[in-house]
Amino acid sequence: MFVGRKTELDILKTEYEGKGNSLVILYGRDGIGKTRLAKEFTGDKKHKYYMGREYAKDEQNRYFLPVLDEIRELGKLRQNEKICFIIDEFEQIYKGNKEFFTMLKDFIEEPEIGKNVMLLLLSSSVQWVEQEMVKAMGEMAARITSFCKLKEFTFLEMVHFFPDSTTEECIMIAGLLGGVPKYLEYWDAKLPVKENIQRLFISGNGRMRTEASRFLRSSLRELSVYNTILSILAEDENKLNYLYNRTGFSRAKISVYINNLIQLDVAGKIFSFEPDKKDRIKKGLYGITDSFLHFWYKFMYPNLSQLEWEDENVFFTKYIEPGLDNYIRYSFIEVCKEYLTLMNHYKRLPFTCHTMGSLYGKNGFIPIVIKGEKGELLIGMCKWGQGPMNGDDFEGLLSSTSQVGGEVDYYYLFAREGFSDELTALTKGLENVTLIDLNSL
Repeated sequence: MFVGRKTELDILKTEYEGKGNSLVILYGRDGIGKTRLAKEFTGDKKHKYYMGREYAKDEQNRYFLPVLDEIRELGKLRQNEKICFIIDEFEQIYKGNKEFFTMLKDFIEEPEIGKNVMLLLLSSSVQWVEQEMVKAMGEMAARITSFCKLKEFTFLEMVHFFPDSTTEECIMIAGLLGGVPKYLEYWDAKLPVKENIQRLFISGNGRMRTEASRFLRSSLRELSVYNTILSILAEDENKLNYLYNRTGFSRAKISVYINNLIQLDVAGKIFSFEPDKKDRIKKGLYGITDSFLHFWYKFMYPNLSQLEWEDENVFFTKYIEPGLDNYIRYSFIEVCKEYLTLMNHYKRLPFTCHTMGSLYGKNGFIPIVIKGEKGELLIGMCKWGQGPMNGDDFEGLLSSTSQVGGEVDYYYLFAREGFSDELTALTKGLENVTLIDLNSL
């Protein structure tokens, strides 16, 4: 089943319908769905697909040149219909043949090819595309008509991917696997969350058991350094200074490696909402943005010895279950942010959002802070733990709002298990307080 990607399909459609040749770079991490998107886009269009491989120059040409001949033949039959030529993992061809882009440029300039070809170049090497590709392409880079970076599914797309799963189950899946389509295909929606975790992560032949190291090794060197940084970040110790003291690495070295993780889209700098009183806000925070890697380094990596030795049920009960709810709250917060973003898009918030973020303050963490174009403030609280949100939870939120640097105009309260009768009665009739349970997301 093909889900989402409407924006990306529109980009490809525009390029295809344009006059003359076009060159589109479609890239994103391994498993993100580039090939599936290309297949959906081409449909019944005249096209040719080629998967790049790491070969030496002569062997590369042995496979690639006949494909160019096939496209020439297609050109004779196309009757003014544009041909789409998809080259998957095209950077692999360049690695074995530095003349690849020159050869490709000469090909599309041939008279018999004309100006009616759409080149769709796919790559899983995000860092190479963003840092080295243009230089490697030389004159061919000037022909690029569009860049399209494919990212993880949004939560709304995930809900469509799992139409028979509950909102709660989808939030848990998002926290465990993120929005990478390849990973989502491994999930069995007919099984409980616990059994999926055991089957994918804990079982000796689980699909996700060795995926973290495989994925990182495909893009990074010195895995020992990255393992160290990611395992510490997974402890939710986000300060650069803490990383420095814990690892013994220099701050410069840590910054370089974290930047590499950021470029790989698996880590990021955490930007705290900053009111006027900036001295109250913690700064210099970093975190793992890839949900799968966050889960792996938090629960699996520190316990690899036990993973090899313990029974599956015992491992889950001892090392995952006690901290799972607290971990999934990060996923829940992101889902709530996406909900508010959509509400803002459809003009269903009480004001127009200017900025949205979380506040990491000395007096507590506030999951969601929205500032309006006219300075309005909206605070969001997200409770994923056991039991409904109650009056004490709300009072705790109120006690921390002094950090936002102004009077709060609206409160949006999100809760996995709903709201206590006490809190419902307390907020009844208050137009500036909105209660949202999972059924409303």
